[in-house]
Amino acid sequence: MSVGYTFRMTKPDLTKTGREELVNWIRSGFREYADLCGYWEGKIHRTIRAQIFKYGNEFGRILRGKLGMSEEDDPQALRTDLYGLMKSGCPALALVELMLAGTSDQGVTISDLLFQVEIRDEHLGTHEFEGLHQLTESKLSHVSPRSSRSGYNLALYYLLLKHFGYGHETMRLTLRAMQRVRQRVPPRADYLRTRGRDHFTGYSLQRRIHRFFKSFPKSKRAMQKDIREYLSAPTEARKTLLGVS
Repeated sequence: MSVGYTFRMTKPDLTKTGREELVNWIRSGFREYADLCGYWEGKIHRTIRAQIFKYGNEFGRILRGKLGMSEEDDPQALRTDLYGLMKSGCPALALVELMLAGTSDQGVTISDLLFQVEIRDEHLGTHEFEGLHQLTESKLSHVSPRSSRSGYNLALYYLLLKHFGYGHETMRLTLRAMQRVRQRVPPRADYLRTRGRDHFTGYSLQRRIHRFFKSFPKSKRAMQKDIREYLSAPTEARKTLLGVS
């Protein structure tokens, strides 16, 4: 048995009705996230919103079995795990946000992009700033190394899944599915482009999350507290875990 492999007992696949319920649920998360990102007027918000809508459509195709994945992946296990998360009360919005954050290049998230739009609007007025990625890199360099931001996103996602009784294998399946989606949808702007070079093996995810908690030993309890507060908040007042509200 290879290192990092988790034995999974095969469960019956979802019925057609179950698949449609799952697709509607996960696509509702993409729609909600797109709406949050497109709340303000502006070209960048509309661009991001349209991109996320397309991600949701492609993710639905994977869950319906209309779009294949690699031979290393198990679409049935992906559907089963996501269905279990849905029935456990996991918000689709949180999964969508953290799948996107986990598959972004070196921790540059949509929240980072939108944060920089606010800074740009304050200092440059309404003029569309073409060098947005430079501002994003500047912000990250002052907050933390990019590798730490990437590790934080993955660790937060892992703790959210663990809260509902799931682990690294579910994380691997969902991230690989999201990566497949991002590879399929052409970026509508340069700041939405990703290289998608991460293979997201079970072992590599365990190692990266362990390394993050070892480097930031006080962060785990704080992140768990953030997750509990997020899940206990009323749905209509709920913000995203990474800051888009």
